[in-house]
Amino acid sequence: MLIQKLLLTGLISLMPILTFSQGIKGIVSDSEGNSVPFATIYLKETTSGTTTNDLGEYEILLEKGQYTIVFQGLGFQKTEITVDVNDEFITNNIVLKKQEYRIKEVRVYSGGEDPAYPIMRKAISLAPYYQRQTEQYKAEVYLKGSLLMKKIPKLFQKMMEKDEEAPDIKVGETYTLESMNEIEFTAPDIYNHTVLSSRSTFPDTNDDNVIGYITYSFYEPTQDMAISPLAPNAFSHYKFVYEGFFYEGDVAVNKIKVVPKRKSQQSYSGYIYIVDNLWNIHSIDVTNDAFYGELNIKQVYAPVKERSWLPISHRFILKASIMGVKADFRYAGSVKYSDIKLNTSLPVPNTLMKQYAAEDAAKEAAETLAQEQAEQSRQQKKMEELLAKEELSNRDMIRLSRLIEKESRKNEQEEEPLEIKDTYKITHKKDTVSKDSSYWETIRPIPLTSDELRSFEVKDSIKLAEIKSDTTSTKKKKQSAFSKISGGFLSGHTFYANDSSTRITYHGLIGLSQVDFNAVDGWSYQQKFTIRHKIDSVHSFRFEPMVAYAFAREKVMWDAKATYTFAPLKRANIGLYGGQLSRDFNSRYGIDRTLNMFSALFFKEHYMKLYQKDYVAANGSFDLIHGMRIKLAASYSQYEQLDNNTNWSILEQDTPYVDNIPPNDQVGPEHLMDQSDLFTSIDISYTPRRRYRMYKGRKIMYGSKYPTFRVNYVRGLNGVFESDSDYELICGDISQKREWGIFNAFNWQVGAGYFSRNDQMHFSRFQHFNTSEIPVNFKSWNNAFMLLDDYRYSTNEWYAKAHVSYTASYLLLKFLPGLSNRLWTENLYTSYLTQPNYKNYAEVGYSMNQIFLIGSAGVFVGFEDGNYARWGFRVGININD
Repeated sequence: MLIQKLLLTGLISLMPILTFSQGIKGIVSDSEGNSVPFATIYLKETTSGTTTNDLGEYEILLEKGQYTIVFQGLGFQKTEITVDVNDEFITNNIVLKKQEYRIKEVRVYSGGEDPAYPIMRKAISLAPYYQRQTEQYKAEVYLKGSLLMKKIPKLFQKMMEKDEEAPDIKVGETYTLESMNEIEFTAPDIYNHTVLSSRSTFPDTNDDNVIGYITYSFYEPTQDMAISPLAPNAFSHYKFVYEGFFYEGDVAVNKIKVVPKRKSQQSYSGYIYIVDNLWNIHSIDVTNDAFYGELNIKQVYAPVKERSWLPISHRFILKASIMGVKADFRYAGSVKYSDIKLNTSLPVPNTLMKQYAAEDAAKEAAETLAQEQAEQSRQQKKMEELLAKEELSNRDMIRLSRLIEKESRKNEQEEEPLEIKDTYKITHKKDTVSKDSSYWETIRPIPLTSDELRSFEVKDSIKLAEIKSDTTSTKKKKQSAFSKISGGFLSGHTFYANDSSTRITYHGLIGLSQVDFNAVDGWSYQQKFTIRHKIDSVHSFRFEPMVAYAFAREKVMWDAKATYTFAPLKRANIGLYGGQLSRDFNSRYGIDRTLNMFSALFFKEHYMKLYQKDYVAANGSFDLIHGMRIKLAASYSQYEQLDNNTNWSILEQDTPYVDNIPPNDQVGPEHLMDQSDLFTSIDISYTPRRRYRMYKGRKIMYGSKYPTFRVNYVRGLNGVFESDSDYELICGDISQKREWGIFNAFNWQVGAGYFSRNDQMHFSRFQHFNTSEIPVNFKSWNNAFMLLDDYRYSTNEWYAKAHVSYTASYLLLKFLPGLSNRLWTENLYTSYLTQPNYKNYAEVGYSMNQIFLIGSAGVFVGFEDGNYARWGFRVGININD
């Protein structure tokens, strides 16, 4: 049966005309005979759009009747034909003439400004209106994609050959996907997407991920990581050049060249076409040069209903090139709209109403205009005053854009709901992948090329071959499973129970996490397991045992953590902990153990100060009300002072390590000596109107537009269970992080604390700060003092601190030509600290972050009582951001 299907597929691919009933087909070319790939084809009667394929071929199935078909391509004049479709296919080859652009009577603007700027100011101002003009629609979307793998480095090829789970990708092969989809849109951003049918030869690729391109809108200020030419801040990123206009029916279309002010991965270059007097998008052809390759986007809009201009065709071409891998991705989309409903509650600006009235020459439109003017609000009148200006300033443009944005959102919920719900829902109709090639031949609006057809034929052949080799494959899988288990003991592996509810992760025999070196423990080696048991979708248990041996101290160290998660709406959890191990005095903010190891081995610099901690502890946390979280903790610990036990290093073995005593003027012998400590604490934090998302019955928290308020009470209980400790701390802070745009963020924190008792306490219970004595670190630089030593400024009396940081795409150095193309961010920092022995310390800094996605480099300057004190350069790998 399978062989018969393959033969039938081959026959159909050779003679597709046998499966068609009637319609129109042909080739679209220019006046010199060159094919026009991805030319837009729009059928007025069905409000549907499609495109030609890579070879300029088109083929449209139609019912009997008369149709008006519009052919257009960017850079070509629109061609409109009328055809009568009967019982057979009509072949009609279309020749598109080059578009001739006219130049309007040039008006000289102040400062010699290009005529494109007044046009773009109006278009940018009205972008929020056009973004919400259509309240609802249904659309039938055909999506076709192809992948041509051009190059895979030999190293990657060998790795893929060894990994049986790796996708089977071959250089020079073409892979194809196509799907028929139904999309229901409801303003402002709700999409219900149903996959009616799909098939793909893409290796391990889900075409659900690419359908999102169909909803790509340049009326949105940002798309992914690039800034739209219609964004309110577009003038900060682009120059615009007027290159003329052309008439399309009764409307004039302006051609505007989009030129990035600087080479940047966050900018587009190319052309945007704006309808004159309406100031909406007619079409767009732009390219973004990103770190993963060159992405070209083409969209063509048409007035599909009344004054609603919607995209009728999409084309995306990605020439990917990353880490030596090169591939071409091509996606084309055909859209057929139905049930279009305009947003009647959205006031139409008078300047557009006048244009509509002039176009329609209708009394009804004029009466509507008069009624709209009579009912205008004060805000609308301000909008009309600005729109009536023949020449808008940049300030007018920003003000007008904000007014229109505010007016267009008036009928949306005034206060956004706390729960974040997915606005893009996708479902698959039953048997979406079971359709054969004959089905696709009857519905496909964009013809496949010969390479794309061949990819489906090859896939069917591979399926047949796989059926014959089931036995061999099973043997290979058994061998593969054995090799995975044996290999997992070296580098680590996760083992699953039969129902996958239990996962046991062995962290491996070899690796940086298994080996450590410091002057106190000497070399140490550890082994660790993590056991996770999922009781159901909202209850889980986790157990992490660890055992290690410190060779210089000849000491066995161990640690065990057990946590139970329950009450998902309250995000409740409890934990039990215990262990005997060496710990950093500044365990929360201290130096990374791996960095300390390399610093000691190669530079004889041992920054970390350690003590022995034998402890048992319990904690728990839950949401008392939404946004308010309570954390309770208690522990009993035995502390032991430790000395250096080795002087070994790779370099400078004769030089001794600095003593294992934290440098701090407030620290005396009583803070380091052997002692016991019974500790309790309660931490309360509250974030007003914090948003959340529900996932499989669990509550996942997100941000808020309000700050987070936190208060913490800590008590060391003297005499209970022979505890030596006697201290009490009350502290709190207010913090917030606001993000906007692509990379912009503003982060701030202010905090203070007071020890009402400090009669007896171990140095580990002092208030420590987020410091960075070592020039290299693995921590976030927000809310940190980058030039202070790790222990010197810790206190057990009182303190006050503040941090402010600002992140942006461009601040200073990224305006330079060699750096403007990077996806790095620029950051400004300022911090303040005061405490009894160290008052009025201020620190300012500048850094570039996201270097190769995780790296940071910055320079910082510190001041004491307003006087210069120190400066330093820091390098970070922000694995905790």
